[in-house]
Amino acid sequence: MTATTGKLVLAGLMASFAVEAAAQEITLYSWREQEIPLWEHISENNLVDGVTINFVRIPADNYDTKLRIDLQDGGPDMFQGRAGAAWLKSFVEAGIVAPLDPSIDLSALAPATLTAGQGADGTQYGVPFAVQMESILYNKGVFEANGIEEPKTLDELNAAAEKLKAAGVTPFSFGGRSGWWLNQVVGEVMTAGLVDDATAQGLIDGSVCFTDPAFVQTLATVKGWMDAGYMNAAPLADDYGAMRTAVALGEAAMMIDGAWSSGPSSPMYEIDPNLEIGFMPVPGENGKVYAFGDGSYLANANTEHAEAVNKVLAFTTTKEFAELFAAKVGELPVYGGDYAIEDPRLAEIAGLVANNSAAATPFFAYALNSGEPSYGQLVADGYQELLNGSITPEDLAAKIQAGLNSWGYAGAANCQ
Repeated sequence: MTATTGKLVLAGLMASFAVEAAAQEITLYSWREQEIPLWEHISENNLVDGVTINFVRIPADNYDTKLRIDLQDGGPDMFQGRAGAAWLKSFVEAGIVAPLDPSIDLSALAPATLTAGQGADGTQYGVPFAVQMESILYNKGVFEANGIEEPKTLDELNAAAEKLKAAGVTPFSFGGRSGWWLNQVVGEVMTAGLVDDATAQGLIDGSVCFTDPAFVQTLATVKGWMDAGYMNAAPLADDYGAMRTAVALGEAAMMIDGAWSSGPSSPMYEIDPNLEIGFMPVPGENGKVYAFGDGSYLANANTEHAEAVNKVLAFTTTKEFAELFAAKVGELPVYGGDYAIEDPRLAEIAGLVANNSAAATPFFAYALNSGEPSYGQLVADGYQELLNGSITPEDLAAKIQAGLNSWGYAGAANCQ
């Protein structure tokens, strides 16, 4: 081998090492099936400077358990976290997530969404990923086939349910086996529709008790739908997936859910590609949908690919990502500036969020310490008791109140 040949070989090896160093693959765990096309597009088009994202989707009901188990053995480089300090707390305490790298600039994001990735002390751990809307979703075809227009009052909603029931259609599909759906979705949508904003804020700051008639009415309305036969026959036997399937098939007309189920990659369109979904609040005194900043993209503090992860996180804060998110996921991004929305359905959701949404919710407020009965768990367990007929709305409200009182939440002194 000549000296010249040796230099060429060495140069080739160095170039090879450089390519390997530049092209990195990281793993991202998520429960969000709707993001698969987004991350495939980002990787296939090399939009994050040589970083390939291996997107691993885990079903929502098993997500937390699978994530925690895998993190004990290294786990993914990145993962999506649910919104709120309560969910983040155990990961922060275990050293799994660290404060967001200061190189990640969040100034372009809507300020109100940042709490989705913040700890109890306001420290930012993640980049929020969506503005979500939850409401009653209905199958437009079923409504049209039965001559039903969108109800504007509870009386009109109950009349529509009676008409659907007489026609052999289940008015409301309930996936009561999925506790996360009961507390995060049902509880918040019922509150947004039936509890005025001032009272909802009072439930958060402790100036209003959960035994207040307005909150009890949210529970009593659901119980009334069950007692009247407006739900599927066994709501506690059906999970979230079964609930959506029934609506997509037209066996049921309505469900309480997030607008994410109407996105282009929703499995509901695999059942009926021509499905049309409408959105409406619970038409009560408040009559609003519920909107909130969804969870966040988080870095595993122990990843061996921190630089690549930070590149991905930085990309999620850009206008380019926002427009891809709207187009590929079909949900509202958290980007605070102007961006293009071509989907009329998404534009409708944006209008409802901007003009008729209730943001105040006790779901993210209580509780933060391990061992405390959280509001979310109290509501999830309570709705399941309500649906199996073992508790009254009044007793459930008192039980939620007692659970919060047991650890001295903000209003404990006022609500004994």
